[in-house]
Amino acid sequence: MKKILFATILLFSLSARAQFFEQEMNYVNVGYGLGLGYGRILNAYQAYDGYDFGGFGPVSLSYERGITDNIGIGAAIGFSTYGATWSQYLYDYKYRWTTLSIMVRGAYHFNVRNDQFDPYIGAGIGFLKYSYKWESNEPGFNEDAYNVDFGTPLGYQIFAGARYMFTDNLGAYLEVGYGLAVANAGLTLAID
Repeated sequence: MKKILFATILLFSLSARAQFFEQEMNYVNVGYGLGLGYGRILNAYQAYDGYDFGGFGPVSLSYERGITDNIGIGAAIGFSTYGATWSQYLYDYKYRWTTLSIMVRGAYHFNVRNDQFDPYIGAGIGFLKYSYKWESNEPGFNEDAYNVDFGTPLGYQIFAGARYMFTDNLGAYLEVGYGLAVANAGLTLAID
């Protein structure tokens, strides 16, 4: 634990002068997050024989451009997938839950007296697609009976976050909120 704390303090104490959020700067975030709990729901079948559960994501890629020194607009793409296979009564079953989001988003960045720290809040709206697929070799198994319809593919996100720039062009970010992920973190690249 002391090693982790020391490494964290070391990273945040790098003395390279970095840019905080400003007009006409471009920011690219690449991250990984905690989903909305679909993995826990889908993991409920683990009592079956040969149950094998796996997943990936949510991963995210976002872009933001400073319109003013406080306001940025951009876009974000997110993806996650979870699934499992198992056997029951001599039959094999398989399901897969996949989510894709493509959002246009905006953020308000707060002025702070630290050139390396950039706290912000924001919202997004756009495309949010859930797909859920069941398969089985059980005679008479009706895959259509297990279809999930979420209606319109319109989605939204609300978030709060912060960036910490280690150098003029490289930093880390953390966001929490509602959308494809309840929290995600990763690297930030700032480009003039």
